[in-house]
Amino acid sequence: MRFPLVISCTLLLPCLALGKIDRQRVVSQFNIVRTNLIDNETTPLQVGNGNFAFNVDNTGMQTFLPFNTLSSWAWHNDSLPTNGELPSDYKGVVRETYGRDVYYDIPDPNLKQATQWLISNPNRVNLGRIGLKYKGKTLDKSLIVNSKQELDLWNGIVTSTFRVDGKDVKVVTQGDFDSDAVAFNIDSDLITSGDLQVELDFPYPPIHSTAYKYEVFAGVYDFPLNHTTTLVQDGTDRTSAHIQHELQELQYFVNLRWPKETPFKLSRNEAPGSASVTAHRYTLTSTSKSCPVAFTAHFSPDQRVPSFPAKIQEKNAKAWNKYWNEGGFVDLTASSNPNATELQRRIIKSQYHVRVNSAAKGQSPQESGLMNNGWYGKFHMEMVIWHNAHWAVWSKQKYFDNIFPELYETFLPSSLARAKYMGWEGARWPKMTDPETGVSSPGDTNAQLVWQQPHPIYLAQLAYQASPTRETLQKWDKFLTATADYMASYAGLNATTGKYDIGPPTIGVTENTPANSTRNLAFEIAYWRYGLDTAACWKRKLHQSVPEKWTHVASNLALPPQIDGLYTVYDGLNGSWWNDTKLNSDPRSLIMLQGILPDTPAVDPEVALRTADKVWDIWTDANIRGWGRPVLAINSARIGNPERAIYHLTAYDYWQFDDAGFAIRGGDGGTPPPFMPGNAGFLLAIAYCVAGWQGSDADTPGFPKDGSWTVKHEGFLKSL
Repeated sequence: MRFPLVISCTLLLPCLALGKIDRQRVVSQFNIVRTNLIDNETTPLQVGNGNFAFNVDNTGMQTFLPFNTLSSWAWHNDSLPTNGELPSDYKGVVRETYGRDVYYDIPDPNLKQATQWLISNPNRVNLGRIGLKYKGKTLDKSLIVNSKQELDLWNGIVTSTFRVDGKDVKVVTQGDFDSDAVAFNIDSDLITSGDLQVELDFPYPPIHSTAYKYEVFAGVYDFPLNHTTTLVQDGTDRTSAHIQHELQELQYFVNLRWPKETPFKLSRNEAPGSASVTAHRYTLTSTSKSCPVAFTAHFSPDQRVPSFPAKIQEKNAKAWNKYWNEGGFVDLTASSNPNATELQRRIIKSQYHVRVNSAAKGQSPQESGLMNNGWYGKFHMEMVIWHNAHWAVWSKQKYFDNIFPELYETFLPSSLARAKYMGWEGARWPKMTDPETGVSSPGDTNAQLVWQQPHPIYLAQLAYQASPTRETLQKWDKFLTATADYMASYAGLNATTGKYDIGPPTIGVTENTPANSTRNLAFEIAYWRYGLDTAACWKRKLHQSVPEKWTHVASNLALPPQIDGLYTVYDGLNGSWWNDTKLNSDPRSLIMLQGILPDTPAVDPEVALRTADKVWDIWTDANIRGWGRPVLAINSARIGNPERAIYHLTAYDYWQFDDAGFAIRGGDGGTPPPFMPGNAGFLLAIAYCVAGWQGSDADTPGFPKDGSWTVKHEGFLKSL
């Protein structure tokens, strides 16, 4: 059921509460507390820094559930196909485009194994499991009672308490913002008696010979002879120990450190070369007679001596405090609206999760973050705005700048080569890709999706808004140039209309349009116009000449198609498409014309408004999934309907966040939480609703002025 549409907004009470926000008070209200043992369908709690995350079960470690330890740098390639096919044999599949044959990265039915290898490689590696063992065996879940676990969000600390055989155990887990390390503090009489120890184990990536969407537990223990681990230093008479793990082309170390007052010793459970599933298991034993004990586990391509755990624990808390105190913040806690508390919970927890999962150096996060291996651990280029635009408008620009434009720098050579191979100028950016080389993963959608192409221009505008300097213009210029060169080159002149078309073949935002007959997708063609116009403005700011082809194509692009005064998904449809369940079950691309897309001459605001109202009528709650709610909220705020905006953000029965605050994708996604574009897109929508967008004047334009919302905010920038 939906709330009735309210057309008018009468101001009853001020929506903005003035005064500095007590951020710690607000954040600490939403600490995550668990009192039941979780299972493999529950999201683990995490510590990490954006490049690295350690995922824990109720023990604060990876004891009875082998959750993952993932990083942005640890990737692995499977063995080559067994039938002799080589990835280099793959050349793509021909699709006619504007009257000529063009090779696209579509699965080749004659090279099935080589195609699958390219799709599934490289894949992200689980760096290892660290858990507890009791009386010589992995601590069994059945022995754990009176469990309580709390994630202190303000300080980034996971505290886990439980009892084993009548004895208390307390584990404190913290990450490090400066390195890929996790620090543990363990307090229990079972440690001093020698009954409770720490174990480390190292899985091997499975052979990804068939298509799949995710691995909850990355890695298997069935191929011990495929990889090696070496005890480099056991810690005897030292405060450190090291294990080297080698998986073909990948080698890395687990570097351990502890205080000299509470020493440990590391031992290998089995002889090297063992074929047992426990062949790569190690035991870390405390040789101290006092508690608590503490150690650091640091994962790195290099052998090194990491920081002492106390140092990491001190730095980690300070770094989290600084994170919460910088940039934007919104406080809804004085609101009387019954939806305010849950909305605040989602805001706070999403901010924690994006810092752990979405703040890598030079990489955008994968859709399942650093929790599990969704899509082999690869991120999707069309999602980079939904993942990362919030950093800029929440005034946390350094996290945005850590990713961009380095990501595009990495992919520029392969994207230039891709466009040239296909017969176009500039850079054709991939969709799902090798994170180091930009090699595209073959797929019908991967090859023919196009809405990622203008993204560098949009992101550059966010960067310039935060820092409107010549340095920003120069830093982004080559990426905008390569992008606009491709966009102008890719559009095809229609001899009948005299206008430039996009496609076929193309696939739209919602990935449900027939590639070989889809021409002039409404959102994509409008985005093309915005991108080319903005790139031309960029050149003028640099006092450079604007390529004539850019302005010619921009001014002669076909307009987004209309039927009966409403926008339609793509050209060639008739009015009956609104009754086509394949299309009307997800018409978000039409909402995006006045969603994240800034104003452009390609979009008629009145037509877009009527279209948004039609979408409200036909896009039912049960069909809205993924990042659909954020874009609907943004659109609603922009068209002056804050009631509808807040409805979309508070439709809790339909858009669910789990107890840890991870967005659930919903619908037919087939993936477990987390769905990081849901969390990050939600934060972007909150920014629109709180601070507005370029050209908006009212404060909190996405919140109803009905007297039930008291919105206190600070530190935001307007969105585009």
